[in-house]
Amino acid sequence: MSKKQCFISPLALSFWLPLLLMLGYFIYRGMAPFGTNSILTVDLGQQYIDQFAAFKHTLLSHPSSFFYSFSNALGGDMIGEWAYYLMSPFNFIYLFIPIIQLPAAILLVTVLKFGMAGLSMAYLIKKLKLQNGYYITLFAINYALSGWFIANDLNLLWLDAAILLPLLILQLEKLFYRATWWQYALILALTIISNYYIGYMIAIFITIYFIWRITWPNQIKSRWITFKQFVLGSLTGGALSAWLILPTYYQLKLGKSQYNSDWSLKFDNNPVKLLLKLIPGSFDFDQMQTGQANFYVSAFILITLITFFTTKILRWYVKLGGTIILAFLFLATTWAPLTLLFHGFQYPVWYPYRFSFIISFFIIYLAALSWQPTWQPRLKTVLALLIALGCLSSYALTVDHTIAYINQQSIAIFIGIFLLTLAQLMFKQHDRFWFPFLMLLTMLSLTANLALSLNRFSYLTNTEYQNAIKALNTADHTIKNDKSWYRVAQTFQRTRGDSMMLDYYGGSHFSSALPKMTPSFFGDFGQPEGDNYVVYSNGSLLSDALLGMKYMITPNAKASNKPGEPNTHLIGYRPDTAHYLPTSNSDQVRVWQNKNALPIAFAAHHDVLKTKMLQNNPLQNQGNVWQGLSGDTSSSVNVANFQQSIGKNVNAPTAITGATLIKNDKTKPAQLDLKFTPTTNDSYYLTLGAALPIKNFDLLINGKIITQFSSYRHTVIVNLATNAKNKTQTVTVRFKQTQTLVLNNFTLYRLNNHQFENNVATLKRHPLQITSRNERKITGNITTTAKQPLIMTTIPNVPGWQVTLDGKSVTSQKVANYFLAVKTIPGKHTIQFKYTPPLFIIGSWLSLFACLFLIISAIHHKKLARKCSA
Repeated sequence: MSKKQCFISPLALSFWLPLLLMLGYFIYRGMAPFGTNSILTVDLGQQYIDQFAAFKHTLLSHPSSFFYSFSNALGGDMIGEWAYYLMSPFNFIYLFIPIIQLPAAILLVTVLKFGMAGLSMAYLIKKLKLQNGYYITLFAINYALSGWFIANDLNLLWLDAAILLPLLILQLEKLFYRATWWQYALILALTIISNYYIGYMIAIFITIYFIWRITWPNQIKSRWITFKQFVLGSLTGGALSAWLILPTYYQLKLGKSQYNSDWSLKFDNNPVKLLLKLIPGSFDFDQMQTGQANFYVSAFILITLITFFTTKILRWYVKLGGTIILAFLFLATTWAPLTLLFHGFQYPVWYPYRFSFIISFFIIYLAALSWQPTWQPRLKTVLALLIALGCLSSYALTVDHTIAYINQQSIAIFIGIFLLTLAQLMFKQHDRFWFPFLMLLTMLSLTANLALSLNRFSYLTNTEYQNAIKALNTADHTIKNDKSWYRVAQTFQRTRGDSMMLDYYGGSHFSSALPKMTPSFFGDFGQPEGDNYVVYSNGSLLSDALLGMKYMITPNAKASNKPGEPNTHLIGYRPDTAHYLPTSNSDQVRVWQNKNALPIAFAAHHDVLKTKMLQNNPLQNQGNVWQGLSGDTSSSVNVANFQQSIGKNVNAPTAITGATLIKNDKTKPAQLDLKFTPTTNDSYYLTLGAALPIKNFDLLINGKIITQFSSYRHTVIVNLATNAKNKTQTVTVRFKQTQTLVLNNFTLYRLNNHQFENNVATLKRHPLQITSRNERKITGNITTTAKQPLIMTTIPNVPGWQVTLDGKSVTSQKVANYFLAVKTIPGKHTIQFKYTPPLFIIGSWLSLFACLFLIISAIHHKKLARKCSA
């Protein structure tokens, strides 16, 4: 390729202009590697970057974690996570970048994706001959810098499918002119594989588009042949992606699809407010959470779109069909049934109307299809545009004081650029400055939206990120010297994906692909959880030992700054680390070893199979599981009592659990002090119900605030004291802004440490001796006895695990509604646990047959083409 083709051709500029504009903005914000800030914000900094690190670890260290990983909470399927987060080919860039420099690599990937979006749109416009020369660039950059791309610049996982959309439409168009469909099937498969969620939305659109397109006149081939090729290509494209999509679908059935959205015929928002999205910068943090669709395009596109409705070249039913599709897409951004249809029948959590890039694409496509550079708007067209501008501007000025994402400045910019663009289009192309000025106005329009939108967001500094990673790396290097199987607990975290970032087995995770049984178990065991995350922050001696938490990472109390502050967060108060052995001590972190941690599998009493999980009673649940494992006649967990309650500006109840506290004087501070004096050195715990949210009060022990993860929807466990015999302990509930507190499930518990340690010794007698393992397969030897005939594991018992005992396949049991266990007869056994994602084998065979069929079809088509040319 010549230098002109690479840098200044219409296709090249369609790539370089969006890339350089985004890069220039990131440099202006001082993002790494161009400054001390980073590109990390919201989910990109809290979730995606950890997944990108996992991508690197998987390909370079342990490929089996493509299927399963114990870094995924307590263990979980990964193929569904890869299908949603990690199938972009751009991710291969991360393989060459150290973890500590990942923010800089993410910036590079981001700007490359913006450039590729412009290039793919330009390629479509050129190949379909919708525009010529640099007018191709004028339209193409509007797609790459449209409102959806800017609003979702941090959601890198969605951009690939949007990049492929123009290429998919191009191959769909070829169905009407060429006797081949294999390219269409291949691009469709790549679109689905890149991100099944966005691919699903695109599949809806191309179906509607095809129905519209097949009604056009002057078809070269018969409509029936074209229809058959569309169906055949679509089915083949789906089959090519079956190896990934079928197991992902199965995982969705275990997780996301179990959370239902209410179905109604309501409008979710005011459709009139969609007009405000035409104003640059109409996006902010609130819009990111629960806003309206983002489809901003430049004033040039808005004005030239009118040619689609006024041109005489296109038949009336073509215009009607295009109008219906446009109306359908806009209706889907406000009417609940269509919104749910596009989002897989579930409302998205944050980032609403994730399909709105299709609206921008179709608007640009229709404008490029109908506009010609020789077009000059007639007087009545100009008047109509001015009236529309006046109405929109008046409405915007009327409501701007009640809507945060627009202001008088952005409205003025919109009016000014719209009027200048309209004026420019009213002039004939009589000199060489006509097009450059039009391009300049378009670039100003797109740049204004970019800057006004993204300036509203704050970003994590690169120093904060690197300090947190360095601190965790220090602990990680110490832990990695141990080659046995274990998990790691933390009392602070950078994100809920630290274990994926640093490649160890933790207990927390943040993912849209989380199976429902995982947060259910975490709730039963007193840990914070949600539909898409779990946090192991409220562990006890019981849960640490059972789950194999052999190591714990805590901040160094003597450090002047906690690791990576303010980006890292204390998530738990763990005085019971006094029972653990200090392993290493660096400037910022300490590592403790838990001698009571059990292996991943061990011989246990069969009574645990009868254990039932109680609702919102996590300490009792833990105690009951231990009682069942050990075969004890009693639990090591018992309810304790506070001995004194002292109210300060609040009533002092005699019965604590469930009591309602009401301030006496609403203008003054209030607190309740609860005292108890341990008669042993046992560990004491407190439970907090979900109806007692930590945001409403401070919880203190002996005057020190206890750190608690910010939210929980089930009762959680709080570690209070240990080794405190005959020392009075004061638990304080201190009001914040609220006037009333209900002490929901506010109960004190004591753990019999002596009984617990005896149980640990019993369960450690017959551990699994691992002979080989990877992320999806564990093989070893174990001895069971008459008193301990059950092989208990802390592997989540999900579909896909196959257990072989002494060479024979056996059926597993489920413990505590979560863990995998195997019944045996006493004696020595060889056992293997192997995970294969459900439907993966079937999907792989289907994809293989589709691939062979595609190759045969392509070869056959080429032979026919040669015969015809001969």
